[in-house]
Amino acid sequence: AALAQRGIGCVVRGAGTRLALGNPPRGARVLLDTSRLSGVLVLDAEEGVAHVRAGTPLSFLREAARDAGWELPLDPPGARATLGGTLASAAVGPRHPGFGRPRDLVLGLDVVLGDGAPTRCGGRVVKNVTGYDLAKLHVGGCGAFGVIASAWLRLRPRPESERVLALPLGADELARGLAIARLATARACVLLDPRSAAVVEPSRAPADGWLAVVECAGDEPAVARDAARLAELGAVDGDPNALARARALQGETSGPVGLRFRVAVLPARLDAVTAALAGACAALLVHPASGLVYARVALDVEGDGAGVDRAWMEVRSAARLGGGHAVLEAGPAWAKSRDVFGDDPDAWRLARALKARFDPANVLNPGRFAGGAA
Repeated sequence: AALAQRGIGCVVRGAGTRLALGNPPRGARVLLDTSRLSGVLVLDAEEGVAHVRAGTPLSFLREAARDAGWELPLDPPGARATLGGTLASAAVGPRHPGFGRPRDLVLGLDVVLGDGAPTRCGGRVVKNVTGYDLAKLHVGGCGAFGVIASAWLRLRPRPESERVLALPLGADELARGLAIARLATARACVLLDPRSAAVVEPSRAPADGWLAVVECAGDEPAVARDAARLAELGAVDGDPNALARARALQGETSGPVGLRFRVAVLPARLDAVTAALAGACAALLVHPASGLVYARVALDVEGDGAGVDRAWMEVRSAARLGGGHAVLEAGPAWAKSRDVFGDDPDAWRLARALKARFDPANVLNPGRFAGGAA
């Protein structure tokens, strides 16, 4: 409330693992640290729901859920990731096709608005809540509309069996990768181009085409059945740590001066999209089930503004081919002279209208969201 009265902007920070996402905040003079807002308030082992403070590390929450016989359905990159940063950035990892997106796992949120007013969106039993589902506004809102203080989450039963397999695919076999991702027990299916495969599964990295890393999870007979189907296609048992390396790679850039784009497209158009991105010299990591492509572009030199413009043009063109959009997730500050969420005027107008409604004094992460929402 004091910041709103004085018109002072602040940057909201937990562990700092998601600070690179979004536009550089403008005019913020205060750092609001939420890292001490930590702890599991409720973990109901009967119902599989948890009420957790935003600053809680996911590693701690994951262990608590496992001890109670459940699985935390969040696996974003970043060993120090917290619940608040994960939800505010809507970050996903390789298992999101099986887990669902963060916004679908949240039953309710406790949020503090820019004027200091606490508010609750949803609750432990979301079906008992009427009105707009404002929790979905704050999940992925980059802290521009409110500070997430705590969340009610839906957990998942732990699978009886897990198995990781690796399968080489030809350059023209992305459709097969999509079919594999739709197997009943496929909790994760990641397609890696040769440069990405050399990091994740170096002994099986193809010279061209793709390497599919698949994690099957579920009851033992179903996992065995799907693993046998994959073996018929040429799959072999993969490194159990391959998925963790894919998760880490998804959160990296190429080299000391690099960009990382997240491109969301229609899965049926991935062939055209990945061909266009490969032409832009991007290293690719693809989630075929959801149509998410992570493209890493290395720049030649520090301050290469022309290289950034060229990369944006090629990535945006590829996204349009796929009927989707692109976001610059990571890159040096000087590379963010244009809006990292793209150039959609309609999205900008909506973001600015929401900012004016929920944070009219422009206190929270000013300028960080789409259109420099301020």
